[in-house]
Amino acid sequence: MSCHSFPAEVKPLNDSAYFKTVYSLISNAQRSVYVIMYHTIYYEKYPDSLSNRLVKSLVAARKRGVDVSVIMDRMGEERKTQGSPDNEDVAKILSAGGVKVYMDDKKVTTHSKLLVVDSRFTVVGSTNWSYQALNQNNETNALIDSEQVAKEYIKYFEDIVTLCK
Repeated sequence: MSCHSFPAEVKPLNDSAYFKTVYSLISNAQRSVYVIMYHTIYYEKYPDSLSNRLVKSLVAARKRGVDVSVIMDRMGEERKTQGSPDNEDVAKILSAGGVKVYMDDKKVTTHSKLLVVDSRFTVVGSTNWSYQALNQNNETNALIDSEQVAKEYIKYFEDIVTLCK
């Protein structure tokens, strides 16, 4: 395992600061957006919910000509039977909007929460795209302004894509 140290500007994004920053980054993306998200919920009954706005911002970025790619966890049958909304429903919305969507292998849990925008800005942390995470939970994240860090995470994204079904 290799460990790298890069110069970077780092800003904490705790709780509500996460949505504001991530929504702005996606809305202002010029070239590329990479997302790895463990759990995303699209609420049909609440079209203006924060998670819906993030999903819609990815589709809007794609329609502006931004290259948008998303990896999502393919939830196991046990979570589906517990009534958890299915990431595959969100994947259908994203795909219909032109976003490249990859689902991980059922035997693997992709628990990452990662965003890389324009090969410069990286957000890593604990926030899923759900009502609870975006509105109620205590969540910790960091915005990293570093092309080198972004490059490392894009490579990580590409490595995971090779394992997706």
